[in-house]
Amino acid sequence: MHTCSTLVGLFMTVLLLDFPPSIDAEISYQINSTDNKPDCFKSGINITCFKEFLQPATETLNDTSSSNFLSALWRKINSEAETAGKSRHKRQAGGVPVRREIRAAPYENNFLRYALAVRMLKNHYGVRRDMNTYDILASIHTGSNREHRGSAFFSWHRIYLLLYEAALQAVYGPGVTTPYWDSSLDQAMGNRQSRTILFSNRYFGTPLGRVTEGFFANLPGPRITRAINGPGGLISKNAIAAVLSRRSHSEIVRREQSRYFWEGYHNMVHRWVDGTMASGTIAAFDPIFWCHHAFVDYIWELFRRRITNAPADYPLGFPTHPPNGEMRFNNYRYRPNPPITNREGYSNRYARLRRYDPAPSCQNLCSNSPDLICNQSRGICISREASPGGSAAMGAASGSAFVASDAASGSAFAAPGVALAPVDIAAGMADLTTTVVYLQNIRQDLFQDIPNGTSLNLFIADQFDRYTRQLSVFSV
Repeated sequence: MHTCSTLVGLFMTVLLLDFPPSIDAEISYQINSTDNKPDCFKSGINITCFKEFLQPATETLNDTSSSNFLSALWRKINSEAETAGKSRHKRQAGGVPVRREIRAAPYENNFLRYALAVRMLKNHYGVRRDMNTYDILASIHTGSNREHRGSAFFSWHRIYLLLYEAALQAVYGPGVTTPYWDSSLDQAMGNRQSRTILFSNRYFGTPLGRVTEGFFANLPGPRITRAINGPGGLISKNAIAAVLSRRSHSEIVRREQSRYFWEGYHNMVHRWVDGTMASGTIAAFDPIFWCHHAFVDYIWELFRRRITNAPADYPLGFPTHPPNGEMRFNNYRYRPNPPITNREGYSNRYARLRRYDPAPSCQNLCSNSPDLICNQSRGICISREASPGGSAAMGAASGSAFVASDAASGSAFAAPGVALAPVDIAAGMADLTTTVVYLQNIRQDLFQDIPNGTSLNLFIADQFDRYTRQLSVFSV
């Protein structure tokens, strides 16, 4: 059974990391006129409906195509906002897409799903032939004063994050959201911060230099670099508590009030990751950018809920952030249509489109994550360290990852009538039938949003069949 264990690990490694660049996302279209179908997305995220807005690309696309693409995403967001607004008194909270901390369980339905969606968006060239669709969205972020250094920092980035997720959902499926990076979990590691498991192949890969390992290694577009533990810093629990102690937005948006300046704490993390993340013009090309901003948005949402009349509490005194100024994405000379003002981005209309799971704490068992530890003496969760040589040990790491949360609770992979022993499977001690059933359920759960017959689905099926045949041979 040692050979069986080896093949299981090899299968998981190929499954997670070896999607070839030639895999074509299932949306490969040019956005066309949509004026005659304004209500298409009233029922929510619908990939079939999304395709009705798009037509196959027949020629090299240009900047207008990027603007039209953003317009389609924006219409989708607004349609969902209209639907949510009309049904909010009847709607259960479970119907709202949820963002969880990166390391929160279950891994396969949280970070792994996000990573696979990013890879698909990175390999999608249906909007512009000379630029993948992820890079179109990443290049919107320029670090300009319209996006930063003022009141609109919160609202602009909230809308930007929704646009990004709309694109991920369009190519991958409605279940994907951006997990948030609670960097206080790593800050609490003290002088061991640079050893966090976050920068292992299980999550974001290479910590120093060009990203050549992990899910985001060697993807199309500009190269990603990092130099973690740079001149900035990670966000502490005390910093978060200080920000949340204030009772008006004007107290957390001004640089001179550094103790409560939430954007300032955000800046420090960009500089701590360093490399690509340290430059405003290219920061969004590193997929960790979005996870960092999801956390910034999470804390802002906690703040909004603690103060009186948050939607109307828009701070004044920032010339480049007027309350009635319309948001724009300058790289594409694009202004959202229908327009949205900086102040409108503070509204509940967009806040209610996402829900956040609480940050990991000892009280919630560190979100049931195998990659977090409850420090009993301090009463907080702390990130585990990457194992020595962890960057080269993805197969073994992912094998243990899939069993960590399932052993304690009903496994999402367990087939009816089959009592799985995940730890035995990871150790290669399970019988062949149990191992194969376990792998089948892994595939079914991970790719439930991938339509049958698509290139990605067929690739996974081929890999699965090949390795299960090898398991059968070696078990004889």
